[in-house]
Amino acid sequence: MENIRLIEGENNQKSSGGGIIRNSSSYLMFVGIFMVALSGNWVLNNYDRVSVYPKTSYIIFGIGLGMVVLAYVMNKLSTYKEVQNVEKRDNREFINLWEQQRMPVDKVLVGVAILALVFAAFYSWSLVFRLVELFLFIGIVFIGFLFVMKGDRVEEPDDLDFKGKVKKFHDRIDYRRHPFTISLIIYVLVIGSFLLSKQWDIPLYMEVSGNPRYVTSLPDITFIMSGLMVISAYIYIINNGDLFGIRKAQQNGLKVLQLHFAEIIICGPTFFIWIVVVIEALIVHF
Repeated sequence: MENIRLIEGENNQKSSGGGIIRNSSSYLMFVGIFMVALSGNWVLNNYDRVSVYPKTSYIIFGIGLGMVVLAYVMNKLSTYKEVQNVEKRDNREFINLWEQQRMPVDKVLVGVAILALVFAAFYSWSLVFRLVELFLFIGIVFIGFLFVMKGDRVEEPDDLDFKGKVKKFHDRIDYRRHPFTISLIIYVLVIGSFLLSKQWDIPLYMEVSGNPRYVTSLPDITFIMSGLMVISAYIYIINNGDLFGIRKAQQNGLKVLQLHFAEIIICGPTFFIWIVVVIEALIVHF
């Protein structure tokens, strides 16, 4: 009996240690994806203001990507298997309560944002536009956070029944399994081209005048895509570990499909505009 207890104790310690590693990777992923988004958006907003990007922009962006990859590796190497504990607190209940009762916190936040814009207008209109971009990004990632985290911790199975090549393709873009989303890949390509454009002195000709050739400019649509990139990372994070007291979830594939639909709307045009801009820059330069 003593030997059995010793073995159970060792298993509990290993499980606890694995849980710490997995939950640490969730925070690592969370911080990393925000470093990628914020540093990348700074690169987008300052393309016309700098002759060469400072080394810190490369470093912060690279560290963010490294943290994302490291968090994924930590999850893959972790052998942790969660022990069901109904008594463990889950902050998801607060999010669900907020959603059901429509708590007025969101109205307070909107009011604070409007006041900040009014006061900023007395100082500088450029500051107003920067604050609008910042508040828009915060709004996107906050709404996305609620969208991903709300609901049941263990959701009902979906009715998705893909087979053959469709199933294989769907598994590859299932963001519950990996954080390398379509929006992240395209975002890295765009930011990388911006950085290299300054370093190699190959200017990118982006239409930002009053009569652009596209409905939007490359920096603007990439900025919106950065919010989608963060939301997609939420799916992976919460399906693989706890975050801010919100317990690891077992979500069905419907939320992933909804994100894929948003990717078609945002990522498709972003990639097309980026291809055209890069090809035009290379043709003009060479």
